[in-house]
Amino acid sequence: MGEGLTGTGGTPRRRLTPAERLPQILDAALEEFAEQGYGGASMAGAAARAGVAKGLLYHYFPGKAELFGAVVRSCIQGVFAEAETLVAAHAGSHAALLRQLIELGYSRVVTQARESLLFKLLLTEADRFPELGDCYQQEVLSRSFALVSAVVRGGVAAGEFRPDAAEEPGLAAVLLAPIAMASVWRGMLGPDKAPALEAMCAAQLSLALNGLKRAEPM
Repeated sequence: MGEGLTGTGGTPRRRLTPAERLPQILDAALEEFAEQGYGGASMAGAAARAGVAKGLLYHYFPGKAELFGAVVRSCIQGVFAEAETLVAAHAGSHAALLRQLIELGYSRVVTQARESLLFKLLLTEADRFPELGDCYQQEVLSRSFALVSAVVRGGVAAGEFRPDAAEEPGLAAVLLAPIAMASVWRGMLGPDKAPALEAMCAAQLSLALNGLKRAEPM
């Protein structure tokens, strides 16, 4: 009998649309990857967790690598949508915009359990499965670096940031690395023993914004 034909007591049950079904499948796949590791996870296991036939999973994703990529995108699409909305709507200084982006990054460390699961999986498995690192590089790092670099370039063009800031190739990575490290420490030590996010965020903003600020003419 096909998926979604009957409910409790034989009552006809509405079939889920792809837009409704895919988030459920991706949540189940994230659980499968998080619990079994990338090497131990299987398409059959993800399908069973989602309550769908394995063939349906293959209808959407050719294999495990493609499924993992979709899971990554589902985890990070919310923060990128929010960040891109901030950038598009911002009308103030670039320093204020950079502050908002960094604060957004720290807020996600606390509120997004799915992203934390994904990050932990990448830390433990990427050395054995280089395709995981490639996926993270393409889907997360490249987009993050491009977004932050664009804000820095805008600040330079507006005369807010020192002129050479736009030419520093590692600047975006340095601006974002403390947020990633905060997530690592919380995963290792737990929220109570890890360094306080509020203090880390405040210190990072002070260092970053003072370091980027254009020097006043003598």
